[in-house]
Amino acid sequence: MNLPDLLASELRNRSIPVSQDIEEKLVVYIQELERWNRAVNLTALRGVELVRRLVVEPVWIGQQLQLSGTLADVGSGNGSPAIPLCLTRPITHIDLIEARVRRAAFLRHITQTLDIKSVNVKNSRLEELEASDAPVDWFSLQAVHPNALILQAMKRLGTSTTRVVWITSVRQAPVPAADSILVPGGNTLAWVFRLDQS
Repeated sequence: MNLPDLLASELRNRSIPVSQDIEEKLVVYIQELERWNRAVNLTALRGVELVRRLVVEPVWIGQQLQLSGTLADVGSGNGSPAIPLCLTRPITHIDLIEARVRRAAFLRHITQTLDIKSVNVKNSRLEELEASDAPVDWFSLQAVHPNALILQAMKRLGTSTTRVVWITSVRQAPVPAADSILVPGGNTLAWVFRLDQS
């Protein structure tokens, strides 16, 4: 099965409606991710697992949470979940936070290639960032554990009502008040909580 058909099939299996234009952009994202992955270690996932875990599951989670507004993605690396969320949800501004130079270069490349507006790639660790005037509605994390140091930095950059979504297979809640949603047909969870609950 070719990549466009594979993506279309995975989206259909999760009952996720997206426009043809967005589907095409998601295909470009996957193609560029695979191309860059040959030179920069972005992911160990391949084929259907890459499509499902890095694209379709984040899109499904964003749909379930009705995610919108401003987003700060911590440890953006390969662009997931931020790029799929940005393409399929009403995100008004996005900060992609990535400490590694080559991964930050990929993020700049993919956001320019896909013509994603209102994006800022921050080649820095979350803990080193200065607070900005723009409020953060959501923090997203995948492959980064929201430990005490990360949560402290988020509290400094966000507000009490800023929500955090952690996409993981870990079954232990990151904070006691976190709620979880299980992605159908897989092992992936999204833990969701407000910063004032952590």
